[in-house]
Amino acid sequence: MHKSEIAHVLRMIAGLLTLKGEPVFRVRAYERAARTVEHGDFDLEALAREGKLIEIPGIGKNLASKIHELVTTGTSAYLQELSKEVPIGLLDVVNVPGIGLSTARLLYETLGVSDLKTLEHAVEARLIQTVPGLGPKREAIIRRGLSEVMKHWDRVLLAQALPVAEHILGLFAKAGVPGAIVGETRRALETVASLDILLEAESNAGLLEKFKTIGLGYFNSQDLWDSAWNGETQAFVLPSNLGVPMKVWVVPQDRFGWKQLHLTGPSSFLGWIQQLAESQGYDVGKDGLTKEGTPVPAAGETHIFEMLGISFIPPELRHMSECWQMARDNRTVEPVKLSDIKGDLHVHSNWSDGLNSIEQMVQKALDLGYSYIAITDHATRIKVINGLDPDKIQAQIQEIQMVSQKYPQIRILSGVEVDILKDGSLALPDDILAKLDIVVASIHQGLDGAGRSIVDRLVKAAANPHVDIIGHPTGRLIGRRPGNQTDLDELFKVAAANNTLLEINASPERLDLSGELAAAARGFGVRFAVSTDAHSTNGMHDMALGIAASARRGGLTSESVVNAQDLEDWFPLKGRSGD
Repeated sequence: MHKSEIAHVLRMIAGLLTLKGEPVFRVRAYERAARTVEHGDFDLEALAREGKLIEIPGIGKNLASKIHELVTTGTSAYLQELSKEVPIGLLDVVNVPGIGLSTARLLYETLGVSDLKTLEHAVEARLIQTVPGLGPKREAIIRRGLSEVMKHWDRVLLAQALPVAEHILGLFAKAGVPGAIVGETRRALETVASLDILLEAESNAGLLEKFKTIGLGYFNSQDLWDSAWNGETQAFVLPSNLGVPMKVWVVPQDRFGWKQLHLTGPSSFLGWIQQLAESQGYDVGKDGLTKEGTPVPAAGETHIFEMLGISFIPPELRHMSECWQMARDNRTVEPVKLSDIKGDLHVHSNWSDGLNSIEQMVQKALDLGYSYIAITDHATRIKVINGLDPDKIQAQIQEIQMVSQKYPQIRILSGVEVDILKDGSLALPDDILAKLDIVVASIHQGLDGAGRSIVDRLVKAAANPHVDIIGHPTGRLIGRRPGNQTDLDELFKVAAANNTLLEINASPERLDLSGELAAAARGFGVRFAVSTDAHSTNGMHDMALGIAASARRGGLTSESVVNAQDLEDWFPLKGRSGD
C-alpha cells in the first residue's frame, strides 16, 4: 500500500475519533502519524517485514501495529470498527463550509445526518434552520458550500490518486507485468473518479499468482479476483483506500496502443480520432483499428498517431480542439514540462507559517535542480499567522543575504506574499514592497464577497507597480470553496498591460488558476508563474501538479511561464534592481 493511502486511512481514523469525542491527545497522535508517513522518506514495507515500524519517530507500539496491518493486508480492522460507531460519511459532512466537528455531531444527533446525501435532504427540506443554535443564515452558508462539495464528493484529488496509481503500476512491473496509467489521471484532471490502470498481458489467466508475489492487498485471494471482474467494462474493479475504485484492464501487446488511447479519452477527442481514421479507410472497433478486415496492430499510442499522419497530442491537451487541428497540420504540440522549471517563486519558511528554515528551502531547491527561488512569507492581518512586518522583513532580507553567501550557485530572491485588503490596498506600504525582489499579492479574507468586488480588488493590486504576481487568483479550494470564476477578463487585461504575472498555484487543493482559466488568460497575452506555495520542503514537489493539471491542460508553453526561463531573461519584472 502506498504511503498516501496509509496517511489517508490514519486521517479518517483521527476524524472518526474526533466525532466520537475521544481525547485530543489520541486524535493528534493519528494526525501526526499521518503527516509523518506521508512526508517521510520511509520504506514502510521493509520496516513492516522487519518489525521496525516502531522506529519511525512518533510511532508507538499501538500505531505501529495498525500501520503494519495496513501495509500487509491493505485494510484496517480499527477503521471498520470505528465506522460502526460513527458513520464514516460524516467525514464528508465536516468538509462542507459552515459545518465543523461539533455541528456535524449536532446534525447527526438531531436530524440523523450521516452523509452528504442525508445532509442534502435536510437542506432541501429546510430542516437545518430548525436546529437550535443554527438558523436560516447558517443554513444558507451550508447550502452554498454543499453544492460545491457535491461536485467532487465521489472523487479524489489528483495529488492523492497519481502517486498511488504510480506505486501500483510499479508493483505490477516488479511482477513482470508492464502497464500504464490511463483515464482521468493520465489526462491530469484536478480530481478523478477512479484509478485506471492498463496492463499488457496475453490474457487474465495466471495473473493472480504473479500479483501475489508483490504483496498487494487488493490481490490476495482468488475469490476477490474473481468477484472483481466487471463484464460491462471488461475490467477488474477493486476497492482502494482512497474511497474510489481501482479499474484494471488487461490486453495483449498488439492492442495496447489503441486501448491506451481509448481509455485515456476524452470522448470528444476519441470521436475526432474515429472520424479521421474512417476518412482514411480504417474501421474503428472497441478492440482497435482494422483495414479491409485485417486488424492493425498498435503496441503504443504513437503508432496510431503515425498511422493517421498526425502529430502526437499529449494527454493533457486532448480536450482542446485547437490542438487537434495543430496535429492534423503536423505542427508539434509542446506544452511546458516539469523539466523546464528553473525556480519556484512562492514558498514559505518558518519566518511565517512554514515548517522549514530558509536554508532548508534553498537546499531543497538545489536538490530539485533549480537556479533560483523566492522566499515569500506572509504579510497578513490574519492573527493566527505570525506574519511579516517591516522590521521582520528587513531582518529576513539580512538572513537571505547570509544564506546566499553560503549557496552562491542559486539566486535567492527576497519576497513576500502580501494580503490584498477589502478595499484593494495592500497590507504593507509601497516603500517596504520596493525593497523586495518579488511581491506576490493574494486575497485571503473576504472571499465570500460578490465576484465583481473580488475582481476589483485583484485589478487594483495587479495595477500596483510593486506587485509582481497575483497569487491564487480565484481563491478556490477544490471541493470546498469554488472561488470567483467569473468576470476575470478585466484582470487578464490589466495583468497583461502591467506585466503582472498570474500565478498557477500548484497546491493540490488549489490548482489556481485552473487549466481552463489559464487558457483564457493566455489569450489576453498574460504571462504566468507556476509556483508551489509550499509551506515545507515536501510541498515543493507539488510543482509537478501545477505543471500537469493547470499549465499543460491550459496549453501554456515555456515562453509564457517565466520560471521555465533563466532568471536574467525576465527578472526584474518592473524595473527593480533586486539588489
